[in-house]
Amino acid sequence: MSALVASASLWAALVAAALTAVAPRLSGEPTASGPCVGAPWRIVIAGPEEPGERLRVRGRVRRPDGTTPAPGVTVYAYQTDATGVYAREAGAPPRLRGFMTTDAEGRYEYLTIRPGAYPGRMAAAHIHHQLWGGGWPAQWNEEILFDDDPLVSARERERSRSLGRFGAVRTTRRGTDGVLEVEHELRLKSKGDDFEEEILHGLRACGLAPER
Repeated sequence: MSALVASASLWAALVAAALTAVAPRLSGEPTASGPCVGAPWRIVIAGPEEPGERLRVRGRVRRPDGTTPAPGVTVYAYQTDATGVYAREAGAPPRLRGFMTTDAEGRYEYLTIRPGAYPGRMAAAHIHHQLWGGGWPAQWNEEILFDDDPLVSARERERSRSLGRFGAVRTTRRGTDGVLEVEHELRLKSKGDDFEEEILHGLRACGLAPER
């Protein structure tokens, strides 16, 4: 009987290890390295040499209560270029990406370009965000979708309205310098998320996920 129990325990351990390898979940306070360490709260993801319409994104990360600013949180943003492509080589991490650490007021800001939609697909153009650190587990957070994009679905718009200022569908405006601007508040979740292999590039860059 003890041999059967031991065998079952070993099998369960192997299954759990396999699932973790496919979709890791990081909990607690990870120890970061690389671009996560000392990252400022304001960065440039795409400079003037990058083709596309200039876009400035700014906002705050707040605790799950939706009110309290969350300092010291890593904000990882990544997106397609103006043609809707993440990278020039298959399997490479996104070319347009950046790491920020929220300041004492929970602020983050990045200068980039407006992303393009995936070629040949009906998905709306978007910018991804992942959050971790500052006492919070690694997690997905709301994308940015653009209110004037006809590819944004009615369902996406309704969900965004239900989230209020934390919704994904954002309205753009022109800043005093003529750059397109978006305000985007991010609300942390108490629990982390599972990360599939193809979306581990940010965590890997910071030494927070195993190499392949």
